Amino acid sequence: MSREITIIIVDDDAKSIKRLCDDLSTFPDVRVLETLQSPEKACKSIINKQPDILFLDVEMPEMTGIELLRRIQPEIHSDIKVVFYTAYDKYLIDALRVSAFDYLFKPYLPDELTAIIERYRYKSGKTEKIEQSLSNLMTQDNVIAVQTLTGLTMVNIEKILLFQFSKELRSWQLMHIDDYKLHRLRTNISASDLLTFNKTFLQISKDCIVNMQYLATIENKTLRCILCYPHHEIELIATQRFYKKIREAVMVF
Repeated sequence: MSREITIIIVDDDAKSIKRLCDDLSTFPDVRVLETLQSPEKACKSIINKQPDILFLDVEMPEMTGIELLRRIQPEIHSDIKVVFYTAYDKYLIDALRVSAFDYLFKPYLPDELTAIIERYRYKSGKTEKIEQSLSNLMTQDNVIAVQTLTGLTMVNIEKILLFQFSKELRSWQLMHIDDYKLHRLRTNISASDLLTFNKTFLQISKDCIVNMQYLATIENKTLRCILCYPHHEIELIATQRFYKKIREAVMVF
């Protein structure tokens, strides 16, 4: 069974949205998450929902589809496929410059839409196999393959200080020990996924997973977690919910 393909449509024309939705409904593995006519409202929704494919009308009153994409690009996954669709071909070059996945001219033919969906299925299936192979390979020798927004990143486990969940971004972030920079992970990565990377990772709260190699002390009363020098200035607090599991994991006597 093929994986579900999620889609968001942004177009100021309600009739165009209806036609595209009707045509997409013929694909059993496609689900339209939302349709929006306002580019301003669309920005927040796209960032929050991170669809597989984004259909963007180019000419809209508030901003063009190309301007919208440029605005949200720092906040969306690199593997979101953007399809511009419009009645005007004068935007084709601009669409290519912002790395559009495809371009659909209005009024499009059903076969043209089918070709886009089929192309996405092929590309995503191939990518998933590559990522899985790399992940299996690189979990050896203390190196893991982590899917970030910019791509598949190879990280040595000893270089990971902690994972921190951002409620605002709705995703986990990896903190690298060398510079304390936070690298945003894909939204479909869960705490359970992170904990299975290696036994050295320990969840101290709902929003934080720590590399035990750098955990020096947990204060009994305050549950304040003190990291080893020179990382001791990072403020971390465990929660009662996870404290028992922490004690079981680290206590010897």
